[in-house]
Amino acid sequence: MISRRSLVRACLFSLFGKAFARAAGPGFDPVAFTLRGLQRGAGWERRYRIDATILLLGAPLFTRPGVGGGYASVESNKLSDSGRDAAALALQFAAGSFPARAHGLNRFGILREGWAARLQGSDDGVEISFAGLMTRSREENFEQARRALAASDGHGAEGVVARGRTFANATQTWMEDVALPAGSDWSNLNATLNDALRAAPLNPPRETASGAATTFLFAMRDAALSTEPTVRREFVHAGKLYWLETQRHPGSKEPAVELAGTIHNSAGVRTAEFRTAYAPGDPSGIPVRIEYRPRSFLRLTFVAELDSTQPIPSAFPEESA
Repeated sequence: MISRRSLVRACLFSLFGKAFARAAGPGFDPVAFTLRGLQRGAGWERRYRIDATILLLGAPLFTRPGVGGGYASVESNKLSDSGRDAAALALQFAAGSFPARAHGLNRFGILREGWAARLQGSDDGVEISFAGLMTRSREENFEQARRALAASDGHGAEGVVARGRTFANATQTWMEDVALPAGSDWSNLNATLNDALRAAPLNPPRETASGAATTFLFAMRDAALSTEPTVRREFVHAGKLYWLETQRHPGSKEPAVELAGTIHNSAGVRTAEFRTAYAPGDPSGIPVRIEYRPRSFLRLTFVAELDSTQPIPSAFPEESA
């Protein structure tokens, strides 16, 4: 039997879907919907070089610099001339390998998140949304990774598109497997996600009772900007609940603040660990250095390229830019 709460929640999400269809046409981009009618104002961005270190029993075997690139951005909305009618933030993180530098291995991913608090009119309320795309990586150990390198041919990849919105203490997530066309790689990642979002999802959504949980990039930014020595923040990713825990301490080798962090699933099992460093006094919350271990045999180090002038695509809808 359907509870009253579930029925109300379903009605609210149904209304959201209809409103989105009217605002955004045939596509289904939740972040664009959240940021609808808003213009980009202030922004911070950073590009990265990615170095890869292969580990054996936790010890480095070798490091290959420049195997990929990445970027992160934080954007706020421009306030209208008539007054403060909304506050909004858009966060992005994207990264990928350079096949020519990674023995032909073509891996990439992008995540966008939007947050808006509308203070006037019929759209009152807070909205949080996300959209992302990532190539599938099935390698669980060093030998499987070696075979993946040997089998890489640089052609099309298998990917997953995730999109959704948090509303009324619940999150709906749509997940779709997609066959990425030949030529899809890190250099055209933003356009690849845009193309995938132009089609409505085919699979039914996964509903998660998320309560006060946020999304991943917002959880990371909260931890970066917090002055507390320990931050624990629950977030929703790919339709599942996780929690982020960070420990804050001064950097010993450079004038930056460092975080040591872990990510756990809802059962308490550790799924990832990382370290991040931030420039002192930087209000963006974007790291200047990231060390991340996606697998037990691999450590990726993101090093900020502070002299980069290559523009980063805005997360705000083009019609509002």
